[in-house]
Amino acid sequence: MADNENLDVYEPLQLKWVFPINSIQGILSVLKNAIFLLGYAQNNNCNKTTIDKIIENDIRPVVKELKDEFDFFIAGTIMAMCSSVDDFSSPSELMGLVKEITGKFICLLEAAVEYVNSENNNGTNNNGLEWEIDTSTLVIGMVIKNYRELCVILNEEAKTGKAKQLQLKNWKRYFDWEKDGQKFIIVDIYDTPLPKEDLRRKGNNSIYKNYIELILLQYLSKQEGYRKTFTKRNWLELLGMINSKYGKEPKMKLKQLDYCINDQEITLFYIRSNKKLERVLHDALSNLQREKLIIVEYETVIVFVDEKGREHRFIANDYQKKKILQTERYVLKNVMQYKNMFYVYIKNKSNEYYNKVNEKLNELYGWKYYYKQIKIIYDQPNIIEAIPSKEVMLQKEILNSKIIDFLNDNAKNVYEKKEKEYEDALDEYLNDWIGDKEYLRNRIKVPNTWKYPKAYIEAQRILTDELIRIGHSNIVFMPDKLLTVAEESNEFLAWMA
Repeated sequence: MADNENLDVYEPLQLKWVFPINSIQGILSVLKNAIFLLGYAQNNNCNKTTIDKIIENDIRPVVKELKDEFDFFIAGTIMAMCSSVDDFSSPSELMGLVKEITGKFICLLEAAVEYVNSENNNGTNNNGLEWEIDTSTLVIGMVIKNYRELCVILNEEAKTGKAKQLQLKNWKRYFDWEKDGQKFIIVDIYDTPLPKEDLRRKGNNSIYKNYIELILLQYLSKQEGYRKTFTKRNWLELLGMINSKYGKEPKMKLKQLDYCINDQEITLFYIRSNKKLERVLHDALSNLQREKLIIVEYETVIVFVDEKGREHRFIANDYQKKKILQTERYVLKNVMQYKNMFYVYIKNKSNEYYNKVNEKLNELYGWKYYYKQIKIIYDQPNIIEAIPSKEVMLQKEILNSKIIDFLNDNAKNVYEKKEKEYEDALDEYLNDWIGDKEYLRNRIKVPNTWKYPKAYIEAQRILTDELIRIGHSNIVFMPDKLLTVAEESNEFLAWMA
C-alpha cells in the first residue's frame, strides 16, 4: 500500500506483547506497540475509524488489565511523544525518547510524593526517618537569638505545634543546646547522630561503666577500713579515666602542642569532657549503690586558716551550703552579670568566678575556699565476693561488643558494596538513555537490579542492638567520646576546685 494512500479498511495486526502486562517488560511492550501503531497510522494515513478499530480489537483486550496509574502513565507518555515528534519512522529512537520522558515523569512523581510525605510526616521522609541535619555551621558556645534564626542557620523550615516539637526532637540527635529565654546556646555537636531512641539515656550497663565498677571494687578490696574519700577529679584519675595532667597542665603548655589549640579550644574541651566524665562516674557509682555494695555521699568541704596560718577543713552542713549557694548566686548575677554558669565557662571566666566567690566567702565568713568530694562507704567482704561476677560480666560484654562491632561493620560493608554494584549497573544502563544523565541518575531504577534502602545500615544497627546486645536497653558509650547526652541542669560542676 502506498504511503500516501488512505487506509480505511481494518486489518488485524500481529502485535507482540509481554505478559504479565503490568510488569516492567509488559508495560515496555505496550509502549513499543504504541510507537509501532503511531508509525503505522502515519505511514498508511489511517483514518479515525480504522484507528478506532485497531485500538478496539488489537489494543484494548490486552491493556484492559492495566491499573489506572499505569494507564495514566502510558497515556501521558504517548501524549508527550505526540506533542514533540513529527516523524514516527524510527522505533529505536522513539524508545530512547520514552526513556527520557519516563525519567522526567518519575522525577516529578517523586517530588510530589516527597512533598506529600513532608506535609504528612512533619519533617520525616517516606521511610519514616528524620531528614539529615547539616550542623557544619554550628559551633559549641554559639548563641543564637531565637528558634527562627536557628532554622535559617540549619536551612530548616520553621514549624509550629507538634511539628516543631518533632523537629526539635530530631535536632537533639545532632546537637545539644541550653535555652536562655528565646536564645539557643549550643553546648555539644555530635560527630555521629544519636539513634532515634538514644540507648545512652536509659541505663547503666556499658562496657566502660563495668570497667569502672570493676577497677573501683578491686581498689576498695585492697584498702583498710570501710570508707574512702576523694575529690571527683582524684576519683577519675584513680580509676584511669584521666591522667595526672587533666585540669592541672598550664594553658601555655597546652597551646604549644599544636597551632590549632588556643584558649577557646581548651575551654570547650573542659566544658565537654567535664560533664561527660562526671556522668560516667555517676552512673558507675549509682549502679554499685543499687547493688548495695557501696554508699555514696557527696560532700562540700570548707577550708579556713587559723591565726598561725594553718589550714583546717570541715564538712559543710546544710546551712553552710545554703550560704555558699547564696554567694555563688550573688557573684553570678550581681558581680559578673551572667544568667547561668554556662556563660561563665564558655567565656573562659571559671577561675575568675570561683576566685570572686572565695573572696566573698572569706569576706563574709572567714572561709578561704571550698571544694566538693565524694565519700564511698563499703563492706570489704561483700566487695571481694562481688569481683568474680563483675569480671565475668565484663568479659561477656567485651565479647558481645566485638560481635556487635563486627555485625555493624559488616552491614556497612555490604551496603557500600551493593551501592557500588548498583552505581556501576546504573552507569551502564544510562548509556542507552537520551538526555541529561546526571538529572536522571537518582530518578530511575535499573531493571532486575536491587538497591539496598538508605535506611539499611540504621535498620541493621537497631536490630543488632535489639537481638544481640547484652542489656540492649541500657547505656552505650563510644570509645572516643564516652557520652553525648547533655546534663539537664544549666550548671557545670567546678572540677578544678
